[in-house]
Amino acid sequence: MMVHIVKISWDDSVPLIVEEINDDGSGDDGSNTTTQHFGDAIPSYLQSRAEEQNAVLVETALLRNSESVVGAYAYSFSNISQTKPSYPNIRATRLAMACGLHSQRFTGDVYIGRLGYVANQLMNLDLCIRDVQNACECSPDLRHETLAALNGVNGHVTSPEWLENAAQMNYHDGASLTALANAMTRAEISDADEESDDVSSSCSDESTPSSSIPEQRVLTKIPLCWHCRGPASILCTVCEAVYFCDASRKCRDLAWSHQCLCNTWKLYVDHRDELSSFPFFSGWQTPLIQKDCFTSENTYETYLMELGVIASQEDTPKRNWWTTELHGWAGGASTSAKDVDIFHRVSYADGFALDNIEMIPRERHVTTNYADVKFDEHGLPILDSWQDWYQLRQISSSSPVALLATFPLTLYYAIQHYGSVPITVAKMLERPLRIHVVGIEKELNFVDLFREVGYLLPKESIQINMTWIVREDMLPQNSKGGKRLSLQLTSNVTLTIVAGTYGESLDPDFDLNGSPDMIVGLNAGLYAYESWRHVVTYLYTHPNVTGVFTDYNEHSGLNCASLGGSKARKSLSMNPFRQPRAMPVYCMNLPQFSNGFVYIFNEQELE
Repeated sequence: MMVHIVKISWDDSVPLIVEEINDDGSGDDGSNTTTQHFGDAIPSYLQSRAEEQNAVLVETALLRNSESVVGAYAYSFSNISQTKPSYPNIRATRLAMACGLHSQRFTGDVYIGRLGYVANQLMNLDLCIRDVQNACECSPDLRHETLAALNGVNGHVTSPEWLENAAQMNYHDGASLTALANAMTRAEISDADEESDDVSSSCSDESTPSSSIPEQRVLTKIPLCWHCRGPASILCTVCEAVYFCDASRKCRDLAWSHQCLCNTWKLYVDHRDELSSFPFFSGWQTPLIQKDCFTSENTYETYLMELGVIASQEDTPKRNWWTTELHGWAGGASTSAKDVDIFHRVSYADGFALDNIEMIPRERHVTTNYADVKFDEHGLPILDSWQDWYQLRQISSSSPVALLATFPLTLYYAIQHYGSVPITVAKMLERPLRIHVVGIEKELNFVDLFREVGYLLPKESIQINMTWIVREDMLPQNSKGGKRLSLQLTSNVTLTIVAGTYGESLDPDFDLNGSPDMIVGLNAGLYAYESWRHVVTYLYTHPNVTGVFTDYNEHSGLNCASLGGSKARKSLSMNPFRQPRAMPVYCMNLPQFSNGFVYIFNEQELE
């Protein structure tokens, strides 16, 4: 019986090659005649090659096998003598990225094989070039439209199911290993406590669990070199998506993994014009999407000051919904966040702080008496653009309220477009629709702006219990210590704000007004904080719960969407209610917009 593996040469000019291995571990020439157990054929065959080259065979799991999953493994050679140069393997590294292994780097020739169970017997299985070719030679972005664009074809380009779901499986495999490690650590601590009379040491461990320590972010206001993270100003000449620090090729050569992404990121950069297109607006947004906004908040700050909604540094600070648009959140301790009072209720007029009444929506419920508006089967107005909302709410196209309304409108968009089944189930059970919104930060400054969700929903037929989950270290300074606050936003929307960590200190099924029908995360960045792992795991183990998330840029959105599997990755799209403003980003030059991209976990369909 022959088994096929794929050889990926470090030399990009050498095509992918299939090699045949007998199930006894010998190659075409029969060089190894030692009988092997099934499952050992590939490593046995490659081990003999490693010995010939005075090297050590290194096995890397691209996807671990289990009883239900056929695994994929990469094999490379590590030189013992270190006398031979190690050449970067761009294609093998790109394949690893497609599997969600973003920090994995391969050098030298790499062999890819598969391992799985057949009739309860662990066996090496065939791998074809076509299974990995697109991921190796084209892009780690496995969406068929991306692969088709980069391959220059019009047809439907696909990847095998195991590869499309590898990032999701690896993420949860990592979660399982982390949980096991944590359990073992707790067991070791428990054993140590039993042997010790020092009560203070055990109290210290209990009072400062690692999960409660806030992650630290390094903030900067200048572009950084992709490799050394020093000040930089030179863009990659191919993709224009990353910076390098000087004209020499030192950092470019050392940051060779960028070549795995370069062509893909060029495609993302080419999407900037579409992301920046807001044809309905009268032109007020034009200065906010120009090039100088990519690396600075100065233009936006000037715009808000000229609008009269924020004060200059010399003036008395103003309190309205715009104050958290600058300077970040910084765990509730930033200049703009520290004075936020979540207990203070604000009207639309005071929150938007705009003099002209035509600039803001009226605080009243939408009815079905609008000839130009279509409504879905649940009576929700179908809104697919800023123009739809502005016209429905009779707002002037010269109004900048979209800069703030991106948050409630994105939430409404999630409900209207992806909540049909959850709404139907809630109605059948004669209870409100339950929505958990995780990762709340700056939204605490404009709680009452989310009344807009209630105004857009049918006043009588749909009730929503919305729960905001705020990590305790993200609360504003004057709200620290508060655990729960309930508000009646509108007659049909109840909001509860709860402090804690989803899935850790807070049980989604018991601590948050009932199990969720939907989970929403705005500008989530599921890789940004370890605490998001509980959310992703909950959705993985509760496939009847819909998750809707947004992200700032396409690269982050793609990687985060991949954690929901192939279907979630395919769902990634531009959010029609993204903020009409280009945001500065200093570690790269990808188009960046608040709520820029939306993707769905566990999208439900009526049977």
